[in-house]
Amino acid sequence: MSLTINNNTLSQSAGNTFRSASNAFDQSLEKISSGKSINRASDDASGLVMANNLNSAANSIGQLSRNASDNISMIQIKEAALGQATQIIQGIGEKVVQAASDAQTPESRMAIQEDVTKSLESLNDLYQGTTFNGKSLFSDAPGLAELSDLDLSSLEGAESAQEAVDSALDSVSSYRSALGSSQNQVESEISNLKTQEISARSSESQIRDVDIAEEVMNMKQLDLLKKTSSFAQNQAANVNAQRVATLLG
Repeated sequence: MSLTINNNTLSQSAGNTFRSASNAFDQSLEKISSGKSINRASDDASGLVMANNLNSAANSIGQLSRNASDNISMIQIKEAALGQATQIIQGIGEKVVQAASDAQTPESRMAIQEDVTKSLESLNDLYQGTTFNGKSLFSDAPGLAELSDLDLSSLEGAESAQEAVDSALDSVSSYRSALGSSQNQVESEISNLKTQEISARSSESQIRDVDIAEEVMNMKQLDLLKKTSSFAQNQAANVNAQRVATLLG
């Protein structure tokens, strides 16, 4: 075997192995520190694209889920308002029954009419004041139209007003029933969206996240390779020096 001074191929080979092991060791340490197996495109270009797409999809699904939750909040606010509306209309119904009594005089019926008018104003204010994020939640006022022409000034008017109250209560009940169905549908939608989001997050994790236990073992192997190659590099340099010294001696 030839003996050269300028080029020690054994030492160079060991040095190259050491540099490669050092770079791989640093990358492994970075993966453990970040918890990600992909920290840059050079780690896995196609994997990075897939992980980013999954992350974007999961974020979009999460926003859709939050939007649906906002819809439920709006439904619940409307439901609460309709509960109050029902109480107001039932109170009007009691006044109507009171006005339908033969014991009432024209004056007392007028007083009852004034009470009903105030109740209708409260009902209208309730609908107009029910908002979410500054937006009015009622484009119409369930039950209000049926009660707008109540005339309790006579016995006949009071008796016919009872049908209007029943119709108003039916309108509110129908509206509340529709809201209940809508809420059930939205809750089902949220459940499906949550499942989709979890699936997307899980798929992203499988691509992007590092297996800590596996990577620790890999890093230990690389550390051992670094030490071995460093030792081999030093030994190769020493052997060459010893051979030269022997020839000179």
